[in-house]
Amino acid sequence: MSRFSSVMQLVLVVLGCSLLACQQAGANEVFGCGGFIKNANSDLDFSKVEVGLYNPQGSLKIKTDCSPSNGYYFIPLYDKGDYVLKVIPPPGWSFEPEQVPVKFDGATDVCSQGKDVNFIFKGFGITGKVEILGHDVGAKGVQVELRSESNTKIGQTFTDSNGIFSFTPIKSGRYVIKVKHDKWHFVKSEISVTVTTGNTEIAAKSLVVSGFDVEGRVHSDGQPFGNVGFLLYPEKGAEAMLKCSSDNVPAVTGTDPKFSSSPRCYVEANKATGTFTFAGVSSGKYRVVPLFNNKAIKFHIRPEAMEFQVGRDGMRLAESFEVTGFSVSGKVLQAADGPGVRNAKVKLNGKEVATTGSDGKYTLDNIQAGTYTIQVTADDLQFKDHIVKISLSNPALPDVVVSGFKVCGQVISKKSYRVAITKKDSPATVEVSTNPNAAGEWCTFLESGHYTVRVVTSEEEHAAGIQFFPLAQSIHVDRSPQSGIIFSQLRATVSGEVRCLPDAGSACLKDVSVTLTSLDSNGNPTGQALNAELQNGKYSFANVLPGSYEVSVPKGKLCWQSNTVKVNVKTAQETVPTLVQNGYVVSIVSSHAVKMTYQQKDIEGAKSEEMLLTSGMNTFCVSKAGSYEISLSGCHRYGVDVPQSFATSDVAPVSISALSHRHTVKILADEKHTYKTQVTSKSGTEMIEFKSSGQRFEGANVYQHDFFLEQGERITLVPVSDIMLFSPTSLEVVGASDCTEVPTKIVARKGLLINGKTNPPIKDAKITLLFPSNAELSPLVALTNDQGEFRFGPIDSSLKVELSAEKESYVFSTFDKATNTFSGHKLCEIIVTVKDDSGNRLPGVLLSLSGAESYRKNLVTGEDGTIKFHSLSPSEYYLRAMMKEYEFKPNSKLIQVKDGATVNEELQGTRTAFSIFGSITSLNGEPFPKVTVEAVTDEKCSNHLEESTSEANGQYRIRGLHPGCQYRVRVRTDGPSSNVDRSIPKEKVINVEKGDVRDVNMIAISPIAFVDVTIRVLASENDFYKSLKIFLYKKGSDSPVHSQRIESPLNPKSKVNPGIMVFFPRIPFDAKTYHIELTSTLSDKNYKYSLPTVEFTANSSSFFAEMHFRPELRAAEADLNQNSLSAIVLILLVGFIFFKQDLALELLGIVSNKLGGLIGDLVSKSRPKEQRYEPEAFDEKEIEKLASSINAIKKKKVKKAN
Repeated sequence: MSRFSSVMQLVLVVLGCSLLACQQAGANEVFGCGGFIKNANSDLDFSKVEVGLYNPQGSLKIKTDCSPSNGYYFIPLYDKGDYVLKVIPPPGWSFEPEQVPVKFDGATDVCSQGKDVNFIFKGFGITGKVEILGHDVGAKGVQVELRSESNTKIGQTFTDSNGIFSFTPIKSGRYVIKVKHDKWHFVKSEISVTVTTGNTEIAAKSLVVSGFDVEGRVHSDGQPFGNVGFLLYPEKGAEAMLKCSSDNVPAVTGTDPKFSSSPRCYVEANKATGTFTFAGVSSGKYRVVPLFNNKAIKFHIRPEAMEFQVGRDGMRLAESFEVTGFSVSGKVLQAADGPGVRNAKVKLNGKEVATTGSDGKYTLDNIQAGTYTIQVTADDLQFKDHIVKISLSNPALPDVVVSGFKVCGQVISKKSYRVAITKKDSPATVEVSTNPNAAGEWCTFLESGHYTVRVVTSEEEHAAGIQFFPLAQSIHVDRSPQSGIIFSQLRATVSGEVRCLPDAGSACLKDVSVTLTSLDSNGNPTGQALNAELQNGKYSFANVLPGSYEVSVPKGKLCWQSNTVKVNVKTAQETVPTLVQNGYVVSIVSSHAVKMTYQQKDIEGAKSEEMLLTSGMNTFCVSKAGSYEISLSGCHRYGVDVPQSFATSDVAPVSISALSHRHTVKILADEKHTYKTQVTSKSGTEMIEFKSSGQRFEGANVYQHDFFLEQGERITLVPVSDIMLFSPTSLEVVGASDCTEVPTKIVARKGLLINGKTNPPIKDAKITLLFPSNAELSPLVALTNDQGEFRFGPIDSSLKVELSAEKESYVFSTFDKATNTFSGHKLCEIIVTVKDDSGNRLPGVLLSLSGAESYRKNLVTGEDGTIKFHSLSPSEYYLRAMMKEYEFKPNSKLIQVKDGATVNEELQGTRTAFSIFGSITSLNGEPFPKVTVEAVTDEKCSNHLEESTSEANGQYRIRGLHPGCQYRVRVRTDGPSSNVDRSIPKEKVINVEKGDVRDVNMIAISPIAFVDVTIRVLASENDFYKSLKIFLYKKGSDSPVHSQRIESPLNPKSKVNPGIMVFFPRIPFDAKTYHIELTSTLSDKNYKYSLPTVEFTANSSSFFAEMHFRPELRAAEADLNQNSLSAIVLILLVGFIFFKQDLALELLGIVSNKLGGLIGDLVSKSRPKEQRYEPEAFDEKEIEKLASSINAIKKKKVKKAN
């Protein structure tokens, strides 16, 4: 029984996963919205909760109850469009979310994709009020926290203007409510509350504000001040409530009789901000008095006291306290954090004001805030001046630290020399001169640190052999003066000996010279060197100045115990340690590291020596002169021309070059076995057997073989075995430049064979072998035979594998590795048949089945009216039938399914509502998709509303219409998603009886989307059009929507002027304001004109307007003077006579006659006015046109004439 129980548990887990995976795969599934009512923390009666589908206007389309077992619901969707899913719970229950908008398109929305829309039960509500002590009003802005009994924060809010707060949703249980405010305090800051069902209201006076924070400020010279405390005295007889403790309040009796004689609170100001706070002060009148506890510093503060009154909120004192007058102190130190300097004189702005004590301290009394210069003097010490700003916020002076200590020395000479002093790690050098009258003494001031002191000599003095000893001295100035730094002159003799081997001959005693090199203070050569020859192995150097030197002999072909010796010349006679030869130099150049054995030739009993040669030049010593034979050993192989000997007399180095190098390949094997590899190289293919090394590596047996390869040479190894698996299956080895172990190991593992079966035997079960840790490997699949057997392998035993079995209506346990079996179990099923009132099979019915382990399945019956729910586990299932316009008996049912059982259920559907079918087309007869069509009744049928959306072919179906009702069918033209302006007809009245109504067709007209804008521009003359440009602007924008130039008429010389039509690009029908402007390039100095504008609203299909442009020539340019007019008349006459000579002669005769009569009249009259020039005889406009070009050129000259 226990075996069967474990199998059944496994069955349920596998079944739940497999059913969820196949939920969306059914061929007869329906689109709809489904999900769960969830409650994570406690049990919930799901049967009390419903879920409804609403249209955007809030009308209920359909609703359904939830499965009592797991809270599952499902609502079918028949028409595409916008919907809202809402949870319909009992009163007082809260869910999140309360509603979910769904834009159903059949493809991309959450319902079309089969995703769950879940509603989470959140709980109930808690309300309460925070009050103020002594006031009837509530406390606004208090932070309220809701916490569980375990102090886990659940929610946070703030009280409103009446002190009210609330929390929702809240589940049943016990909670703690805590109130908090940055500057307010409470009689009781938390309360416990128990929530059962429904809202919970907290009792009055449970949460009360006891007092508020009162803040003040103290400053000095505008800066915060913190060295002062403040006492708080409440009004006499008042019961003040304060949060501060009265235990440490100084006993200072109050002097104002209106207030308490004893202070209730004491606080100190913050040094950084100068602020102070009295916490939890209840409403009332108070007096605050400052108090200084530091008796060592004298201060003066104003005001001496301050009164204030606390209302229903915290407050800041209107006036700040100000401190004036104080004393300051400081210290003079040898170094930062060092000891003090005693008896130092302190000056303030040049006036001596104090002397330091034994600890270096001094005090300045009666100092006002300001900026001062502090100067300090002391014996053998040097100080820098300090400019400091002294303020009341920090009544202390900065430490004055010694900047230099007196350092003295002596250069023993009657002549004055310069002494150079250099600080370590600093390029700067200080020079002082010695005083010849004071035995060459010198002094200076130096800061703490390490210094090098030397005497500076000129090149002439150096050439004359003048040198001071020591060359340089190192001193450390450390918080005290220094003296006794002495330099003097000296010359010495340096001698020594060179000891050679007996067989060295002239190569040592005669050919070796000794060099004496001068060294600087850091031990580096100065470049000055002397050479000496050996006399019977001895040498000497005379007249050597004091200092550091190096004595050396050249290495050459000889070996020395040390070829250099350092000596410090301090006395007149200095002896150098003996330089001893101990061998002869041999040089060998090797291409690789190798062990070399060498032995002197032709010497009986000569001892052999070993040496490890490195790659490159190798230099070593042999103890005796002569020839040596050599032998090489290691991981390299050499050619026949490799040298076999060397001699100490060889001039050039011996060269050794390796030809090939050892490459070790290893096989790591779990099993002891004979391992062979097929090796392919440029010379051919051969089979190589790897030998056991007798070692183990990471638990595996090691087999190896050495290949000697030249650099760049390639071989390929392919391991061969009948029962083993190799990784990698082949290996390419490329010759390296040195011996190496090939890093890639060939791993040999015994192949894995998997033989299994199903219990009981199940034919054609699909067995899948997965490699979960190796995604790059494809799964292997096998089918069981008649006996339920299957086989995999051989496979790599190091791979992690998983086996699974599957077959429809069966569930299988995990693979039992102990028995190599799958345990299989046949599942149960439910078969549902739906019929109508006549007993006919009813297609299109949605059957929703849900049960334990979150199982749910939604299927639609086919033509046979039957649905088979297979592969079910034993459990209780909830079946619900749904189809719009039908009611089912029973509507829902709980079905108990036992193990392996087949349950048959039959449901009967009765039609209770009907549909209207029709089509929506445009004016040209084409289908009009995505149009919302609604059918609505009057009050007689409760204003019932149903709607639908036309498909791509324009067809629509409005479902769920009640029989016996009259519906008004119309196209919806309002709303944000409406794409119709109006319809033809506006609506149709349809009476629904016991049957569907068809061919309710309508024509829909799209709304106006654009506005056509046309402007007619009229200029007073055709020549003016080419100067115009027109702009279209949207109100509030500086950038034009469109602009263009006005074209000239086709015949500018024509006297006909019909105007120019301007057609703008179409603008949106957006009911926005637009305006149109004209601009002109005509000079406003020559012409006077106004530019017209037109404003309109884009709320009609078209807009037309006229814009007039009438420029006038300015008067100052139109008034021609007599000279200009005369010139124009003369030009006209000359032109007329030139082109019309015959006519001119005739006119000349006529004019002569007229002039004769005119002259006679003029002579007979004597009035002056008859002598004036009368321009009326000329056409004014014609004159302006002819003269415009002339005056444009002469304009500046005319102005000067005026």
